[in-house]
Amino acid sequence: MTSPRLTDETGRVLGGRYRLVAPVGTGTSSRVFLAIDLQLKRRVAVKLLHAALAEDQAFLQRFRAEARAAGALNHPNIVSVFDWGEDTAEGALVPYLVTEYLGGGSLRSMLDHSGVLSQSQTLVVGLQTARALAHAHLRGLVHRDVKPGNLLFDEEGRLRLADFGLARALAEASWTEPSGSMAGSTRYASPEQALGRRLDGRSDVYSLTLLLVECVTGQVPLMGETTASTLALRTQSDLELDASLGGLRSVLERAGRLDPTDRPEAAEFEIALMAAAEELARPEPLPIVLTLGVAEQTAELRQVSGLGLIQNLGAEPELGSLPEQTEAGQFEAEQTDSEQSGAEQFELGNQPLPQEGLAYPGLAADPEPQFAAAVPIASDDQAFADPAFGATSAATNRAGLAAAQASGQPDVPDEHAQGPGVTAEKAPRSARKKPRTRTLVAAGCAVLVLALAGWWFFIRVPVHAVPDLIGLNLNVATAQAQDLGYVVDSSTKDRQDGTVAGQVLAQSPAPDQSLPEGSTVQLTVSLGATLTPLPAVVGLPEPEARTALEAAGLAVGAVTRSMNEEVAKDAVISATSAAGQEPVNAQGEIPRGTVMDLAVSDGPAPRIVPDGLVGAPVDQARAALAAVQLDAAVNEDYSETVPPGYIISSNKEPGTEVPRGYTLTLIMSKGPAPIAVPDVRNLSGSAAAAQLESQGLAVSGIEGPPSGLVLQTDPTPGELVPRGTAVRIFTKK
Repeated sequence: MTSPRLTDETGRVLGGRYRLVAPVGTGTSSRVFLAIDLQLKRRVAVKLLHAALAEDQAFLQRFRAEARAAGALNHPNIVSVFDWGEDTAEGALVPYLVTEYLGGGSLRSMLDHSGVLSQSQTLVVGLQTARALAHAHLRGLVHRDVKPGNLLFDEEGRLRLADFGLARALAEASWTEPSGSMAGSTRYASPEQALGRRLDGRSDVYSLTLLLVECVTGQVPLMGETTASTLALRTQSDLELDASLGGLRSVLERAGRLDPTDRPEAAEFEIALMAAAEELARPEPLPIVLTLGVAEQTAELRQVSGLGLIQNLGAEPELGSLPEQTEAGQFEAEQTDSEQSGAEQFELGNQPLPQEGLAYPGLAADPEPQFAAAVPIASDDQAFADPAFGATSAATNRAGLAAAQASGQPDVPDEHAQGPGVTAEKAPRSARKKPRTRTLVAAGCAVLVLALAGWWFFIRVPVHAVPDLIGLNLNVATAQAQDLGYVVDSSTKDRQDGTVAGQVLAQSPAPDQSLPEGSTVQLTVSLGATLTPLPAVVGLPEPEARTALEAAGLAVGAVTRSMNEEVAKDAVISATSAAGQEPVNAQGEIPRGTVMDLAVSDGPAPRIVPDGLVGAPVDQARAALAAVQLDAAVNEDYSETVPPGYIISSNKEPGTEVPRGYTLTLIMSKGPAPIAVPDVRNLSGSAAAAQLESQGLAVSGIEGPPSGLVLQTDPTPGELVPRGTAVRIFTKK
């Protein structure tokens, strides 16, 4: 939206030469206007720097030097600097810069309007910018602020690089820019800019590389959530790109190296881009976005004071001051260096713009004076000549005189002939002059009335009161404005709490102001509420997550629960925008008031006790449990049937559900239980052997007579030994 301050400047003349016609943009350091060079009769752009900069003498000195240096650049892809100077506004000095006017908008407006460009279109932008940089770098000038807003286009789509030298002058000024104003430049800062080091042309190449990546992908690489984090990312690694850049990928990755010595110069970069062009398709025309439409330019130009199309006739001329009539009855217009014909016009782009002039005497200046053509004024000795009204001319007088002479009437001098057969001698001068004067007055009134009628019916543009569009939906507001014959510019976007996307926030002109049809109504359209960083709530317990979201101005919507292997029970798995709400952007921000749906964890899914544990070797049983994220506690016991090292039993049956990480108790066999060696002393050797074998022991031999009494056994009586252990018997001889 055009600010009232910008509109108030319209019509102002700088340095007695540059008339401000229409505002075309504003920035942190300047305001830009379409203007008229009143001396050369051409369109120019005037960058009116903020008055606060004029208080910095160091800036003024640097600004003058940089303006002279930029003015010396002559290249088809660099904006031509025509002039610079200083003017006063309310007693304050205001520096200004005059350049060629480019009506095709900027790359920033192109990307905002079209989203992204094709690889081929991006290469066209890169080639033209690289050529401009190479020309400047060769002459020792570094741009320092290569960004989409500084790449401008003419109506035919040719690119020009603007603001050479201004970035350096601003950087060395003591004036502090408004908070957040460096964000645009920081987005394209090189690593050496982030580190505050001395810059050369390869810094511009790096910035251009980031810009070209944005043209294709819609995103600037290596961007953090804050300015500080962005600058930090730029100093940590080379630029790495994905396959979406196609044939441009390798060229841009080399130009995006962290070390400037590894990057190409601008001229080398241009050659590399030309080589990449062989792999790309023929580009479509760039989707330029006109700075001002035809209707806008016309409406603005009509409001410029003093630039009417009515001929500058001044006061009524004295006798003999008008051009002399020829025999054909036409005026021979004579024009000197200080006086121009009222019919002369000069061109402003594709729109004809009139020269300065005064209205016809007695006719008030009209706000839309295009209808008024040159109205010649005849002297007493000249007939009023206007073929449209059949006025008498000198030729007619001469024809009448010839007819009178042929019929035998007396000779009559033709210098002051009033009609056939009338001579100056036959009528007194006063008698001759009075009819002529009346004729002139009547003819002049007729011309005036017809001119006014023609203006009213054919040229006059109807004027309406601008409706109040604030608060309406953009589609509704656009329809209302177009019904009144207005052109709607809704390219300005903003965010405001309490509004919804597509709602009109502001308008220019203000409601109820008079505005002719064909003029432009500029609307500022809401993108929704202001953005806030989305709190990190993943992993937090649900109550804590709710508190964090509400503190950020967000609301909690639906809560769903599900099993999750990573997030603990009752903790938040994710927070996402509810259906129909704006999603989180690439910087992790979301509009205030957005409803967030939460996914909360029920913990890991339960595990099923596997089959085949009982009777399996203990290592095999442990592995089966680990495969389903269960643990095992192994105890040992004797078994007459299960071999040692094998599982006898488990405390959970196969197929039972248990929590992840649950520990099962397994019983591992140690083999059969040991038995005590029976006391067979005082038995005969043969009887003792039979008893030992009946107890599950073996007899390894009898030392002494089998019929003798047993004195001792080995192992000794009562000793616990495994079943099947061999026992030796000792008998008395």
